[in-house]
Amino acid sequence: METKHLNLRYTLLHCSYWGIFCALGGYVAVYLDGKGFTAGQAGTLLALTNILAAILQPFAAARADQSGRLSLRGLMLSIGLLSLVSLILLCFTGQHFWIVALLFLIAFCTTQLLQPLINSVGMYHLNQGDPINFGLARGLGSVAYAGVSYLLGTMILRVGTVSVPGVSAVLYLVFLGMAVTFHIVSTKKNTDLKTDPETKAAKEERIPASSTFSGIGSFFSRYQYFAIFLAGVIFMFTFHFMTNTYMFQMITNVGGNSQHMGIAVSIAAVCEIPVMLLFTRLVKHIPVEKLLRITAVCWTVKAVAFCFCTSVTSIYIVQVLQMFSFGLYVPASVYYANQIMDAGNKVKGQAMVTVAFTIGSVLGNLLGGKLIDWYQVPAMLIAGVVFSALGTVFFFLGTGKRR
Repeated sequence: METKHLNLRYTLLHCSYWGIFCALGGYVAVYLDGKGFTAGQAGTLLALTNILAAILQPFAAARADQSGRLSLRGLMLSIGLLSLVSLILLCFTGQHFWIVALLFLIAFCTTQLLQPLINSVGMYHLNQGDPINFGLARGLGSVAYAGVSYLLGTMILRVGTVSVPGVSAVLYLVFLGMAVTFHIVSTKKNTDLKTDPETKAAKEERIPASSTFSGIGSFFSRYQYFAIFLAGVIFMFTFHFMTNTYMFQMITNVGGNSQHMGIAVSIAAVCEIPVMLLFTRLVKHIPVEKLLRITAVCWTVKAVAFCFCTSVTSIYIVQVLQMFSFGLYVPASVYYANQIMDAGNKVKGQAMVTVAFTIGSVLGNLLGGKLIDWYQVPAMLIAGVVFSALGTVFFFLGTGKRR
């Protein structure tokens, strides 16, 4: 059973997960607005959720790697059940501010904790030599994200914001149903038994990463240009999360509704897929540094274009730029960090990119909500232009030299 229909089961695991992530992450502003939260309050709650998830995620990943008593499946099921219970309770909470805030924080935080565990399942089977296609599963996860976005946009209009926790709960049943079919006792035991070169390299990499460059200061001293690039990531994702989290407010500002928002988010998600799937071919012909500069320019063009949107259709058109902004950035940033880091710092380099992303998400959610509360949507969009422009400058400076 462990390898039977492996790709189908793993793909359904990704599809259900990214569908849940779409509902809770993409529709947080819509849902909390329906519960009486201001944009600023929603942004603060989301920022707290992201910070908590960023703190707990490494512990969940370490538990999955090192635990011999609790299986990876058991860990996924435990976290997933906690999130499912929170979502079910959210369907019946009414307008109780603090109860809604607490339950949503638990539901979305635990959902984010599952991401490294899902990846661990894929890596386990790859190390075992099983026929699993990680890229395909992740790509179809983006398709599911787009589909759920479109579905929720319509359901919220007809049923109400209870659709957000309701759809998430249904998708969690699918997720848990798939998770229970994976029998992995300990990824640490698995990798210890492996003797292939890739696994050995990974082990060798972890040793000097903690001994040679143990301090953050010495790391950034060695990779000064990379530090500049990370500053650009923070600025760029501050803009990205402003528009991603508060797309509902942007849509309603030009006369749209939740259904139009669903379409807008779906367009962006679908546009990411071709670039991600074709990136390995693209990077063979264009240096990854140049690709990152292209993403930066496209992000700034997108920021400026949003300021001139006066209709729902115009927002749809601008969302197509997601292809060459976020869609191109995701694989390019991974390749770039991998290329410029010494063998003993590759893991640390990837971790720093994630930290910069998280800082940007916190700032974007907080500032975006406050700017909308104080000065309305146009002010947030203008601020987005400033942040994306700064991000572009730092992208160019940071990718100018390898060291």
